[in-house]
Order: sequence, then structure tokens, then C-alpha cells
Amino acid sequence: MTAVTGQGQSEQGAAAPPDVIAAIEHALSTAALAWNRADQGLEEHVSPVQLRAVEALARHGEVNLRGLAAELDVIPSSASRLCDRLEAAGLLIRENARADRREIVLRLSPRGEELYAALTRRRRAVVAHALSRMSPGSRARLLDSLQEFGRAVAPGEVAEPGERQRRRA
Repeated sequence: MTAVTGQGQSEQGAAAPPDVIAAIEHALSTAALAWNRADQGLEEHVSPVQLRAVEALARHGEVNLRGLAAELDVIPSSASRLCDRLEAAGLLIRENARADRREIVLRLSPRGEELYAALTRRRRAVVAHALSRMSPGSRARLLDSLQEFGRAVAPGEVAEPGERQRRRA
């Protein structure tokens, strides 16, 4: 695992130049803003945390409450209240697990799946518009770079400043 400190220094010792860090921070911030604007125009009004839950359920298909809470990094009681709101909105279905009828699994309802599909279409349109303004060579380089960047920031790969010391303690 390669952890990165707050100064852009990885455990492997290769320092990222401040201008590269600043450029990436700006690009990600701008992209996140455009991404969030795409979320705001949905017919169904849902909060950002509800959208995160919908996305998690879409990724996993079915998940239990503990799994959803872990995915969202919230306590199970908060996840339960969130599921109550999603169920009331018709976006989520709770049902008994096939293997253990005592366990409840969560999945998107058809309406939740429609919401996720609309969200995906809107976000992809934002990305397609941005890519249409780039040259083919730039798009190819961006793809290579994003794939490598994605592997570098995979869950558990990036540490917050001081986190390495806490993990080892």
C-alpha cells in the first residue's frame, strides 16, 4: 500500500510537484461541481446522502443494513433512518434474505432504478460535453492518466495526513 502525506510525498519517496497537486485539485473540484449540478436537476428530489445510498445500492444490487452503513461511513441507526426515507419515497425495497430469513436485504425499487438511470445519463452527458471540447490525443492521455490515478486512490490506498501513524499504533 502506498500512502500519501499532506505534502504530496508518498511512502515510496516520490514527491508530487505542488503545481501538479494544485492542477489536479482544481480539475477534481470543477468536475465535482459539474457532477453535483447534474444531480440537482433530477425529477425526484433526494438529498446528497440519499443519492449516495442509491448509488451504493445500484453498485451492489442487494446489501444488508450494516453493509450499506459501512459503504456510506455512517452508523447503522443513521443508515436505518435513511432507508426509512428512501422506502417512503418509493426508491428502496426491504425484504428477507433468501439464505437467512432473519436478515433484511435492501435493494432499489423499480423507481429507484429509474432514478439511478436518470442520474447516470445526466452525469455522462456532463462528461461527454467536457470530452467533446478536448482533442482526441488529450482524451487518450486523460484516459490513461485517470486509470492510473484511479488505481492509486483505490480505497485504502490514500492516507490522510497523520493517518499512517494512527494505523501503526
